[in-house]
Amino acid sequence: MKRALPLLAITLFLAACATTKPVPPIDPATDPTIIATVNDAAVQGSIEAAQGAQTGRRIGRVAGFFAAVFGGPRCETLDQTIDRYRATRDAFTATGAAIGYAHGAKEGGKRGFEVDQRFAQLHEIKGVKLFRPYPDMIDVYVDDPALVKEVKAVFEGRPGWLIDVGSARETGQIVLHCQLGEFAP
Repeated sequence: MKRALPLLAITLFLAACATTKPVPPIDPATDPTIIATVNDAAVQGSIEAAQGAQTGRRIGRVAGFFAAVFGGPRCETLDQTIDRYRATRDAFTATGAAIGYAHGAKEGGKRGFEVDQRFAQLHEIKGVKLFRPYPDMIDVYVDDPALVKEVKAVFEGRPGWLIDVGSARETGQIVLHCQLGEFAP
């Protein structure tokens, strides 16, 4: 009886999973998502992690030298002294990279979140078509010229946004290329 109960539970779970409808896939280029938040956090985090690692390695070389010369007992081998130098240097390098990544991810996440918020607001406006060619860029296609003012109102009071108004020759629609330049939270 004890073995039959878990088997019955697993069977019921699999039967329930088999009868549910699959969720339609989300297209991050046209649907509101957190793609820009995640992307900008990763990109800026990795850039600042590399810079932090470089700074940490410079500091680690000096600290490693002092640890190697003054840190151990007098009766140790040269290999032990070198190992202490490398361990100290590597610890400072890893610490610098971690600090740089944390700072970059936070700042990149803020920037990406700004793009995601504007995209979600634009998605609520009736009569516009949205497309994200890049995580920090939004292309807005409108048929009615009166909607241009409503689209621009989404970006009013938001520093750093560059908006270029043009037209799509094939469809005759008005196209607004909205890109976040320098972000100032």
